[in-house]
Amino acid sequence: MLVADQEILLPTTMVGNYPNPRWYDGRDFSEMPIGEFSYDGTHKEAFDDAVGAIVKDQEEAGLDIIADGKVYGGDSPYGEIVYYYWKRMSGNRLTGPPIGLPIYSTLFAPTIVGEVQRIAPFHLAHLRAMRKATRKPIKISYTGIQVLALAANDEYYKDTAALARQIATAYHEDFLRLAEEGVDIIQLDEFVWPYGMSDWEVEVYNLAVDGVPGVQFWTHTCWGNYSGTPGYFPDDGDKENGAWLLDRRPPDAPAPERAHGIFPKASDAHMHVLNYELGRTGTDDLRPLLDNHWDRPFVAGVIDVKSTITETAAEVAGRVREYLKVVPAERLGLTTDCGMINLPRMICLGKLRALVDGVAIVREEVSQGQLPTAALA
Repeated sequence: MLVADQEILLPTTMVGNYPNPRWYDGRDFSEMPIGEFSYDGTHKEAFDDAVGAIVKDQEEAGLDIIADGKVYGGDSPYGEIVYYYWKRMSGNRLTGPPIGLPIYSTLFAPTIVGEVQRIAPFHLAHLRAMRKATRKPIKISYTGIQVLALAANDEYYKDTAALARQIATAYHEDFLRLAEEGVDIIQLDEFVWPYGMSDWEVEVYNLAVDGVPGVQFWTHTCWGNYSGTPGYFPDDGDKENGAWLLDRRPPDAPAPERAHGIFPKASDAHMHVLNYELGRTGTDDLRPLLDNHWDRPFVAGVIDVKSTITETAAEVAGRVREYLKVVPAERLGLTTDCGMINLPRMICLGKLRALVDGVAIVREEVSQGQLPTAALA
């Protein structure tokens, strides 16, 4: 599989949030400033050291592609995946009703009150801190455009698609800035795609990524991981004060259609790589790749991040062998199912090592011709 400018057989990486070092969270210096860091300030030194620690764990585990770990600062890692971006865009205030999405309804929805524009870099500091800490390919993650558009109380545009176009324009500006600095991979975490996609989601995705030179665009989608809880479709009878509550899932609430729910629309998005979880859900979710003739690289989740039990290398290898029955080795990458923020850091490191060790077993088998190479039908 092509990663940056090199071919890597069955490349390994991780998705999304990684636990911050405990000395970092909750301190005055962990609140990231809006705009660029002062180079003689404590904030920057602490931030660079926190990112460096997360990079070190990935390097120690042996991952091929190093992820940023989503170091946003503050005490609300799941809130910050939304609020972090709005703090760096105009036209909003960080107040509003609870987010009307199941399992995220303990968070509030920022209110859109004016024209949305990018006013400060989103992830330039992450890229620079990572470049100091590793020579391996770097992957920077952004919360999805659809996520930000839906998790907002829009009193200005009053049109979700119009709001999403403005967010996409802001993202495009930031992508160009990171491209200038040599980022290898940008990943969009569109974790509400399984709830349904219309034409505008693909339109705004392409608006954001088209015309950004030298960057691979990956898309991660998943089935929910707020407090380790899988997502579900909302039910009209499961509302209180306009939001669905984390602990009020009705027993008959339908589960998302998972991978089936993102096709065929996902095929029209101008991404280089698609990724979603399989470690927890199993190989049935590979079926949509076959049904929709997916011919681009696919990165499969192989580590269950909703379990504190660390997989063995043999278990990981077994899962990868099953994936190779559908996705050819030259187009397959392996990762964690989702972000690991709900797990203790020592367990995360063990799971990353299991991922690398399990893939190494299969990589050797493929290199020796012991496993057939699949082809997507």
